[in-house]
Amino acid sequence: MDRYFRKSITGFETRAIRQFRTEIKRLKVFLHLISMESEDELSYRITRRMKTIYGYFGIILNLQMQLKKIDEYTSNSVYNMPAFFVKRLEKELQYWKELSLDFIDAGYSFNNDEQEIMAGLPDRLNKKSIKKFVHYTLYELHTLSGRPDDDSLDSTRKFMEDIYFNYEIISPFFDDQQSKIFDKKAIEECLKLFDDFRNKCMSLVLLQTFVTDKLDESEKQLLKTMEKECLNEKKDIKNKLVAALDSMNIKAVNLNSFAIADGDDE
Repeated sequence: MDRYFRKSITGFETRAIRQFRTEIKRLKVFLHLISMESEDELSYRITRRMKTIYGYFGIILNLQMQLKKIDEYTSNSVYNMPAFFVKRLEKELQYWKELSLDFIDAGYSFNNDEQEIMAGLPDRLNKKSIKKFVHYTLYELHTLSGRPDDDSLDSTRKFMEDIYFNYEIISPFFDDQQSKIFDKKAIEECLKLFDDFRNKCMSLVLLQTFVTDKLDESEKQLLKTMEKECLNEKKDIKNKLVAALDSMNIKAVNLNSFAIADGDDE
């Protein structure tokens, strides 16, 4: 994680930022699992500073991807590059890069975050806590199953990530039926669709946020065309995502096998 962090702040290269954010996500979901050892089940989280830099890098990544998308789109169409719109995106991108560097220069230390997180962790992760985590996660997915609205899908994505990134630890506690439903490859395919879906959602937000009256008619027409295509692509991905989730038949998951005995703490 530290290696990707250093690469990210050196040149804000898209691949390094994506790798850094993935590692932060892996840490977040592992701490979700570890939190089952706490009384409130919420005690172990990434630091606020780490959450801040994760958010800054996410905005930078979204802007970079949008600029790349515009470049690819205009290269393969009759439209010219929307100069004013691109200039606004580049200005916004520069702002968040500078804000990130100012935040780091003001005293952000990845090493301090690591020490703070490590200092608060419990000595061990008990079997009872793992089963509690699995039961909670599968219960939430069971509740969300069949709800195709954007907010429910985003919540489903988070719980799917909890399973995927903790799979090696929690999968031994699945019964045969649950192992088939929550096959790691099937979850990975769903997460790819979730990523595509979120990218389309963010692209739409940026297209709609930075459109102003200052744009000339040709730029407005281009952005409207891109928005329309993006909406259609989002709809198509959403249909595939909902179909993939439905095929997993999460409603059939057996939650009773996760009844937790009082002495189940090996």
